[in-house]
Amino acid sequence: MAGAIRITEATSLALHGLTMLAGTEKAVLSVREMAQEMAASEAHLAKVLQRLVKAGLVRSGRGPTGGFSLAKPKEEINLLDIYEAMEGPLISGCYLNHTECMFAECIFGNMLDQLTKEFRNYLASRDLNSFAGALRCKQKGDSHDTTNA
Repeated sequence: MAGAIRITEATSLALHGLTMLAGTEKAVLSVREMAQEMAASEAHLAKVLQRLVKAGLVRSGRGPTGGFSLAKPKEEINLLDIYEAMEGPLISGCYLNHTECMFAECIFGNMLDQLTKEFRNYLASRDLNSFAGALRCKQKGDSHDTTNA
């Protein structure tokens, strides 16, 4: 069964990858380290990270000490920034891209606009700093979850 809101694998990798970068104590992380931790394809993750470099959210460095790091402080990057870097602007309106509805009134009413607004507000209100602590807790083996704080 499909959910009302779909997040692509690439966007999921972007969200989780930047959260890893925000939560690490290392200056940079390699694609290999990140891919292993996320059980993801290195090639796919590398493409995702390059898109995030172009969006100005991530910096990359080459060579043996190279890797990826955040381009801005983790408090200045919210989940909406990441989502829109991968998917494009989150817009309201007809999901079928119709300029005019075939019915006098949309069968979904304003429900889809409300869902989009709530999703946008949720993403915009969560910065990477709020999830970095949860990642550190998990790495240390703590059982509490701070993501809903």
